[in-house]
Amino acid sequence: MVKDIQYFPTDLLPSNGNGDLRNALGHLVQLAAESAGATFGSFYLADYRSNVLKPYLTYGLPAEYVAACGDVGIGDQCCGRAVFHREPWVVADMLTDPLFVSAREAAMVSPIRAAFSVPVIDDAGDCLGSLGCHYCEPHTATHEQISRNEIWASMIAHTIGEYKNGRARQDGMARSA
Repeated sequence: MVKDIQYFPTDLLPSNGNGDLRNALGHLVQLAAESAGATFGSFYLADYRSNVLKPYLTYGLPAEYVAACGDVGIGDQCCGRAVFHREPWVVADMLTDPLFVSAREAAMVSPIRAAFSVPVIDDAGDCLGSLGCHYCEPHTATHEQISRNEIWASMIAHTIGEYKNGRARQDGMARSA
């Protein structure tokens, strides 16, 4: 089954329209999901102005799931808790986990039943968002799956940092010309 990568508009990255950055991040999320044996993947960006996570890209996630989850409060659901606590967060069964009650509807309108998220933290220690893996059956992520996704999350943060640094250098060169 070929899964689509869906991108969402945002002003949280320097240039939402840059295809190179989007494609690189999409590929990293896909690789993270596949290496975790997950059915789907996601990368949500932290919007600290509104204290929520907003979808930046999803790998195959059903639209009804993304819509039912909505913007995720920092400290809520799986991704929001990973960002708030700055540590991996596992929801083994979305239909029974009392900490997932605010988005239980998302599991009821889609095939998604379990997920785990890791925070995406850059070299400056800023939490940029969350990398999530989603499953169609109850699932408890293993230590190895979590550890690998922490590496993928570091690569995502590094890619964004390199883009921002390169973009800043390009902007500086353009101004000095």
